[in-house]
Amino acid sequence: MINNQVITLGLLKKGELASIAGIATDCRQEIRQRLLDLGFVRGAEISIQNISPLGDPIAYNIHGTLISLRKEDSLQVLITHK
Repeated sequence: MINNQVITLGLLKKGELASIAGIATDCRQEIRQRLLDLGFVRGAEISIQNISPLGDPIAYNIHGTLISLRKEDSLQVLITHK
């Protein structure tokens, strides 16, 4: 993966470290606000901590806290690899 290429959080693999680049412009306002309230802000480092047995949801480590997101919500978060 090329550094600084913006992709969605849903494409992050376990063991990779990324930085939040923003939230998709077509994200619904209530989802955008929820993500921001949970700490998905530009510049925050994020990694996968745990993947559920069926692959959805996924637990992400952000700001030292575990946050589980459904796949559909993770596709709204834009990241760049570190």
